[in-house]
Amino acid sequence: MSDILEKVKKALDTEIEAIAHFRQNLDPNVEKAVEMIFSSKGKTIITGVGKSGDVGKKIASTLSSTGTPSYFLHPSDAAHGDAGIIAPNDVVVAIGKSGESEELLNLLPTIKSIGAKLIGLTANPQSRLALDCDLVVLTPVLKEACPLELAPTSSTTIALMLGDAIAMALMELRNFQKEDFALYHPAGRLGKRLSLKVDDVMRKGEALAKIHPDANLDEVLSEITTKLVGATGVVNPEGDLLGFITDFDIRKLLKEGKFDKSTKAKDMMNPKPIVFESGIMAYDVLQSMERREKPISVAPILSKDGKLLGIVSIHDLLQKGL
Repeated sequence: MSDILEKVKKALDTEIEAIAHFRQNLDPNVEKAVEMIFSSKGKTIITGVGKSGDVGKKIASTLSSTGTPSYFLHPSDAAHGDAGIIAPNDVVVAIGKSGESEELLNLLPTIKSIGAKLIGLTANPQSRLALDCDLVVLTPVLKEACPLELAPTSSTTIALMLGDAIAMALMELRNFQKEDFALYHPAGRLGKRLSLKVDDVMRKGEALAKIHPDANLDEVLSEITTKLVGATGVVNPEGDLLGFITDFDIRKLLKEGKFDKSTKAKDMMNPKPIVFESGIMAYDVLQSMERREKPISVAPILSKDGKLLGIVSIHDLLQKGL
């Protein structure tokens, strides 16, 4: 088993060394490539065959999700009509380590005829791909991790990393922010964390537990039980939050024997509870509730002027998939 581990480490070391060599010898043309894509009025089309095509799909996806409209076009599909996706204002990025793949090369005359700009990513500066492109970014490969020097390994890693780096540079140039990212990722945990606000999760309206300061224990317990949130706000007639009562507060007072018939909500409440303001991200609320020295499970949500608008619990937040 130790021999297997050494083989794995050797492959990793080979790729790491190849990446370091590529970084140290980064082609200055990458700057021109980013500028060409940034200034383009059209889409960015990524193309490539084999493993380079697989890498191209990922690069196109990353570009699209970070503010640069992009599409992956397989050269074989392009030869059967899909080249119609290319427009004169587009930039086509062709990926090919050798730069001599016939399928890829057969697409180049069509791209030139349409009038789109062509950027080549290749390790071979003398290849037909390099010679036919408007701009070439060289991706030299020190050594493939494959012991036979045949399977694309270091070369595909370098192409993928370069694509990611170009996408991130474009992202910054476009001033692409969290709000933009959330717009393009509405589904899943990531999308929810970036787009869901506490107002979308909190108990409000008829589901909001609130009580007046002179309410007795029976009234407080009835409100907490009916609204099923484990707490209630204590408010004045204007709706200002005066304090907060949780199940824990009631149990603590009962244990200390501090209840009698005259005990009112104002005597039970915590006058300075942890509160959150309406409009903040639900995930930020969850993180704050969980990461406190003494975590809390329920909290009131207030308007800027201190009105009680809602109550949120950790259970509500987790149910939303945050």
